Amino acid sequence: MRTWVPDSEDEPRQGPGQDAQIFADCEVSSHARVCTGCSCLCDDISFYLKESKIHGALNICETGWRRLRCLRSDAPATASPPVSSDAPVEQAARLLSSHRPTLVLGADGLDEAAIRVSRELAVALDGAWLPWPYPEARRFYDRVTRFGWSTALLDEVRDQADLVIFWRADPLETHHRHLSRYSLFAHGRYTERGKHDRNLAAVASHRMRLEPLCQQYFQLPPERDAALIEALMFVRPGSDFDQRDFQPLRRALQGASYIALFVDPGQTDDAALDGMFQWSAALNGTVSKRHVILPIWRAGANIEGFRQVSLEYEATPWGNEGTGTVDEANETRYDWESVAARVRSVLVIAPDQVDSAHLGLPDCLREMPRVVLDPFEEAGGVEGQVWLPTALPGVDSGGVFFRADGLCLEVDSLEAVCRRGRPAAERLLREILYRIV
Repeated sequence: MRTWVPDSEDEPRQGPGQDAQIFADCEVSSHARVCTGCSCLCDDISFYLKESKIHGALNICETGWRRLRCLRSDAPATASPPVSSDAPVEQAARLLSSHRPTLVLGADGLDEAAIRVSRELAVALDGAWLPWPYPEARRFYDRVTRFGWSTALLDEVRDQADLVIFWRADPLETHHRHLSRYSLFAHGRYTERGKHDRNLAAVASHRMRLEPLCQQYFQLPPERDAALIEALMFVRPGSDFDQRDFQPLRRALQGASYIALFVDPGQTDDAALDGMFQWSAALNGTVSKRHVILPIWRAGANIEGFRQVSLEYEATPWGNEGTGTVDEANETRYDWESVAARVRSVLVIAPDQVDSAHLGLPDCLREMPRVVLDPFEEAGGVEGQVWLPTALPGVDSGGVFFRADGLCLEVDSLEAVCRRGRPAAERLLREILYRIV
C-alpha cells in the first residue's frame, strides 16, 4: 500500500497508521481508475479526495506520483479563462504557419482522439508527425517487417510464461508495477505461485535495480549481445559463452515452453535486434516452444495508440518523417538530424520530468521555434517558444488509451480535481488547426 500527499514537499508518506489516517480524513474516494503514467495502464488505482484535491492514492507507483505533482499549484476552484480563447493560441497558430513545415512531436502521450487531431495538424502544416522514441521505433518495426513478429497480451505472459528475459530494459526504472502485475510476481492461470514458477533473467551494461530478483544476470557491453543470442540459439561444440550464468540460462531455455523477451529497442543495437527476431522465429518453428517479443518503450503512455493510428493513416507504426526535401543519402537514416533537415518549427507535447528549457528535445531541434503543449510544470518564458497549458490525460481529461500490448481502455477524467483553465489537448489542437486552415 502506498499513498501520495500532494500538499507536502516531502516524499509521499507511507505506513499503515498514516495511511489509515489519510483515508479517514477524505471526503470522496474513486476506485478502479486507470493510471496513464506509463504504457502498463494500471487499472486498479484508488484516489482519495479532500477539498477537491487528491489527498491520497492507493496502488500508484513512483511514475504516477511524479505526474500528480502538477496538481499542487493549480487549485481547481479558481477558474481562469479557457486557454483556447487567449492570445497564445493565435500566437501559436501564427508561429507554426510562418515556419512550415512543422514537426508535431510527442502525441504518444495523448488519448486516441487527440492523436488523430495531432496528425491532421501535421498534415495541414506540411510537416512530420512522430512519437518521442522515433528512431528506435523505426528500427524495431523494420525488424518486424523483415523477420515477422510473435507478440502477446500481457495477460498471456502473466498466465503462461515460465521464462522471462529483460534485455537492456529495467521495469523498476520505467514501468514500476510491470513485475507485480504481469511478468514476475503476478499469479496467473498456469503460474499460480508467481515468481516461484518463473525463471527471470536480464541483460544490461551496468548494475540494475532488477538484478537481485534475477536467477541469471548478464552484465555485458552492447556489442556482445549478438554473440550471446547466437550462443543461446545454437547448441554446438565450442559455442559456450564465457559467463557464469550462461549454462543455467541455456538449461532454463531448454526446459521452458513459454519464453517472454522484453527489450528496450533504444538500448539495443541492430545486430542484437536482428538476432532476437531470428531467435524468436526459430523457437516458434518448433512444436514445444512459444517465444514472444514485447518492446518496453521510454515513451508516452499511449505509444501503442499512436502506433495503431499511424498504421491506419501512414501504413507505418512510427508516424511519418515529413515531405520536405533531403539528400538521397539521408533517406534511410533513422535519426533526428534527417528529420530536422525537413522542418522549420516544432509543436511538442511535453513529457514529464524534463528540463523546461529544452523539453528533452534532440540538439538539432532545440533552436527551432516551437509551440509547447504542457500538462505539467509551466514552461513559459523561453525565447522563440509559445507555451500552452493543457489538461493532464487520465486526470483532467479522459479518452481512449491502448496498453503496451494493444488492449484498449477508456479512461474517464477525475472530475473533482479538473483544473478549469486547462482544456484537453484534443480541443487545443483543434483550435490551432482551425486557425491554420
